[in-house]
Amino acid sequence: MFAAGRLQCISHLAAAVAMFFVAGGHWGALQTVAWAGMLWNYTQVEGSLLTGVKKTFDGEHPCTMCDSIKTAKEKEQSKPVTLVATKKLEAFPAPLCAALPPRDCRDFVFPASADVRPAARADAPPVPVPIADLV
Repeated sequence: MFAAGRLQCISHLAAAVAMFFVAGGHWGALQTVAWAGMLWNYTQVEGSLLTGVKKTFDGEHPCTMCDSIKTAKEKEQSKPVTLVATKKLEAFPAPLCAALPPRDCRDFVFPASADVRPAARADAPPVPVPIADLV
């Protein structure tokens, strides 16, 4: 079985990955991969790193991966999420109530309690009371 620390670490990692995807981090990661490929290709074709960097980031020479990412991001943002309630949710549907066993309707009676009074002291408290010495 997992130790508590390991399970907590795994849950924190899962939460971080979920936040990464919710925030759109996957698009940034894919765009980084596309830029790295473009930089590599343009540098090899042009023979100059400076020209490769200029062509990669000028926006006039997008690769097919960049176009795909742009299209997918626009498609994702153009679909607004709407929730429509078509039917009112019933608290206890009939089949569930029929499956439950009948309730025991007898009156509840508290169990008889034992005598919980403290026993009488066998000796008297010390004189003077110890708290008096602190004042």
